[in-house]
Amino acid sequence: MPKFSINLSLLLTELPLQDRFAAAAALGFKGVEIQFPYDHAANELADLAAAAGVEIVLYNFLAGDLTAGDVGIAGIPGREDEFRRGVDLARQYHDVLGTKRLNILAGKPPPEIPRDDAMTVLAKNVEHVLDVFSGRDVTILLEPANGIDHPNFLLQRTEDAAEIIERVAAGNVKIQLDLYHRQIMQGDLIHVLRMFLPFIGHIQFADVPGRHEPGTGEINFRAIFNALDKLGYEEWVGAEYLPTSTTEESLVWFEEWRTEN
Repeated sequence: MPKFSINLSLLLTELPLQDRFAAAAALGFKGVEIQFPYDHAANELADLAAAAGVEIVLYNFLAGDLTAGDVGIAGIPGREDEFRRGVDLARQYHDVLGTKRLNILAGKPPPEIPRDDAMTVLAKNVEHVLDVFSGRDVTILLEPANGIDHPNFLLQRTEDAAEIIERVAAGNVKIQLDLYHRQIMQGDLIHVLRMFLPFIGHIQFADVPGRHEPGTGEINFRAIFNALDKLGYEEWVGAEYLPTSTTEESLVWFEEWRTEN
């Protein structure tokens, strides 16, 4: 049975971050995600997770200036030093939190940059991450994002992430498959799970359209979760959506899975 985690950056935001760990545990989640934990001391986050009895299962490397429209910088030529400073910071947090999945956001290279140049920069940055995290128990993830919400994003298809994985040829580089992004760009969700399962290190989800909770859009999540169960997927599946009301009211989908999670 897949293990469900909850993203504390998008859900439970009616509470201060410090209270979201215990709230997540009270709702039945054993894992939490934080998009960017760096505004809080790593020791503080570790203590909060331990007190609540939850695991911090994933966070992202720094992704540039989000207020200026950045959604990642790992695939942007000329920003390698900036990305690598973020890698050092992520390592410092990993050494305290022990988080085993770290996600790279490739970003949106300027249109004049040839795709292959950007992909080469991304591959080299992934190799640098592997060097920095050598000897640590960590899976490095690459997340494709849809080109509707994020025009010119470098990795838009599952196959784009697989291309980088093939280039770096490291067993601990895998795909973060966000079902929301995949549905918008390619659909065929159960097919992609079957075809790419060995290369998937983490799954996130939200319904389409709107990026809200399951049941608000077109995705048959019961079929998806049942397929994951039949396929033997045992990694984390992260709820990363914008609830239409309160987080607790949005968790109707979780009721039938809560006792097994």
